[in-house]
Amino acid sequence: MSMIVFRYLHFLGVTFWLGSALAVAMAAAAPAPPQSGIAQVLRKVSLRVTTPAMLVAFAGGFGMLIPNFAEVYAKQGWMHTKLTLLVVLAGATGVLTGRLRRWADGREVSEKTFSRLAWVIALLGVLIVTFAIFRPFAG
Repeated sequence: MSMIVFRYLHFLGVTFWLGSALAVAMAAAAPAPPQSGIAQVLRKVSLRVTTPAMLVAFAGGFGMLIPNFAEVYAKQGWMHTKLTLLVVLAGATGVLTGRLRRWADGREVSEKTFSRLAWVIALLGVLIVTFAIFRPFAG
């Protein structure tokens, strides 16, 4: 496949991944009555949009990374930092999905948990995009 296809997949995946994860976390942080069914709806969005978008982002990113890794990216500090932050972001997305599962199962989950996750996801997203665009400490 062409590099432009991988770039497009990566951009599309990242946009939907971050957008849906933030939307779900912020909606879950809003007060809602327990019988409203919002927990089940947000969990479905997380499973049907956020997780597939994350996989598309990874597929597109690895499609761009692997062919050029040894010559270009292995020597770039910004890429190592970006990939580390990406693993943390994937973990935060997993925590969000897990908390949504608990909430949908009827267990108590604090609204502050979702609020904090929204801030963590937003901050990581901004940092990752900043590293991708500006490529600081490039070697």
